[in-house]
Amino acid sequence: MSKHQKPKRHQLQDLIDQCDPDAPIPETVHDWDSSPEVGLEQLVMDNIVAIEQAVIQFGRRVTKHYTVKQLILFGSRARGDYHKESDADVAVILEDPVGDFVETKLAIAGIAFDNLVDTGVLVQALPIWESQWADPATYDNPALLINIATEGKIITL
Repeated sequence: MSKHQKPKRHQLQDLIDQCDPDAPIPETVHDWDSSPEVGLEQLVMDNIVAIEQAVIQFGRRVTKHYTVKQLILFGSRARGDYHKESDADVAVILEDPVGDFVETKLAIAGIAFDNLVDTGVLVQALPIWESQWADPATYDNPALLINIATEGKIITL
């Protein structure tokens, strides 16, 4: 095909017609149902709720009240050693200037509660200002920030 030709579009039925119903099923497909969870799912009232989607929804809610520089999933959900009941630990990197930690944490916890009601996913948010993130020594628990930076997974809104 030349670079000016458009690729041929296929209809689903055309692809189905080409399938061989007598072909053997690959072993990897047989093992699909017994594969381990990957950390971004949780059973909630007989529905599957994606943890990542709940965190994204939480992040979008927070951005209505704060200038969020970054969201980072950390803890057991990021490491993959979570349990079905595990919460989603999320570092919320906020734009400077540094504000009152307790006031901000409580306000963001309220947002997380609203998100919990809608999604069934508990988000434990940790507000961190960008200057603290850039220089962990200025934070009350520098080791925690280093741990988040090491094992955390950035969530893109």
